[in-house]
Amino acid sequence: MPTSLILRSLALIATLLIGACATPPKPPINSESETWQLQGKIGLWYNNKQESATIDWSQCNAERGRIRLSGPLGSGGIELSADQAGATLIQNGETTHADSIEELASRAEWPLPVDALRYWVRGRPTPTEKLDGRVNTNGQLEELAQIGWQITYQYRTPFHQLPNRITANSANTKLTLIVSEWLDLPKLCRE
Repeated sequence: MPTSLILRSLALIATLLIGACATPPKPPINSESETWQLQGKIGLWYNNKQESATIDWSQCNAERGRIRLSGPLGSGGIELSADQAGATLIQNGETTHADSIEELASRAEWPLPVDALRYWVRGRPTPTEKLDGRVNTNGQLEELAQIGWQITYQYRTPFHQLPNRITANSANTKLTLIVSEWLDLPKLCRE
């Protein structure tokens, strides 16, 4: 047997063995999980104003979460967080407290229904509100109408439970969220 054929065979065997030892890919996050993190881009059109930011949203449970929004190169950032004690906004080095994260989002000029978005970003309706929706043959929510908002969803594949693009419109507001990554155990939740 020629030496080159033996070397190629050994290289192939080594490649197969290394590949067999590799960590298998993690299963996708379940859309019903209360613990998750998303990273991506967000755009907001409100009245005559347009905002865009990088978003990093960590949700530990129904009461505890944090949303970080930052502009180009990390400029102009805000951080919204909530837990059992209430909500906090950090903007321009100042900290503001309130009972509601939605109140603080409005103060930061991001007037969004954050409590509902916690469900909507995962392709789920808010369970306590009336809804009108359409689900595709793969069981993915494609359209949703709730609390005055019309939401449409796109998914990477027919098998993903979590959307990668969400568009939401109300009477005077439009939101577009493009999710680049879903994570199942945010660092925030381990602190």
